[in-house]
Amino acid sequence: MKDGYREDEDRKKRGEKGKEDACAGGPGAAEAVGHDGRPAGEKHASGDPSAAGASAAAPGSEAKPGGEDSRAARRRELDRMTKKELEEAYLDLEEKARSAEARAREYLEDARRQKAELENYRKRMIREQTRIVEQANRNLIAGLLPVIDNLEKALESCSGRDDALAQGVRMVYEQLMSILKKEGLEEINPHGHPFDPAECEAVMAVISDDHEEDTVVEVHQKGYRYKGDLLRPARATVSKCNN
Repeated sequence: MKDGYREDEDRKKRGEKGKEDACAGGPGAAEAVGHDGRPAGEKHASGDPSAAGASAAAPGSEAKPGGEDSRAARRRELDRMTKKELEEAYLDLEEKARSAEARAREYLEDARRQKAELENYRKRMIREQTRIVEQANRNLIAGLLPVIDNLEKALESCSGRDDALAQGVRMVYEQLMSILKKEGLEEINPHGHPFDPAECEAVMAVISDDHEEDTVVEVHQKGYRYKGDLLRPARATVSKCNN
């Protein structure tokens, strides 16, 4: 009993002394004890876990975004770099920029070249399609030339007639020639003109004092041009002077 009483008395005395030191700011303030004789900090740390967790989390309670942390770290890294290291880093970045610019110019030139090639291909295809269509029209019109010759012979045989048959033949001929001329057909009739071997073929020659030398005096078959190109030469008789 006495020993227990003494221990209580000692414990009370130590508690009162600790309070006095805390108030006075003396050496005992760092080791303030509670009524149970243990240091106050130890009591809080062990007895109140939430308070200890809050005190541990307090210094970093507000986490900064990753972007700001990385920029700050990069800034600190740049601050620690020497002048030589900064120059080397600058030269490295400059070389990378020149390389990227060269690649960009190369890509741009490739795009322009491909665009020009595509445009040339498109124009070439248009010319080829036009040529194919014109060649098909040329072949078709060339096949119709004998039909035109026969219609002209029919009109010659109907000369001086005004019946329905003659009118019908005349209408068919005029309508056909109107359509073909719109498509580019041109008639070559060299009668009375000087002989042109580029567009006329001489099948006969006659001596005539009424015409100049090499004059077409008779056309046996008309010639035709299609869009400026010779489709069929005319066949004619040419005059020759009597020497």
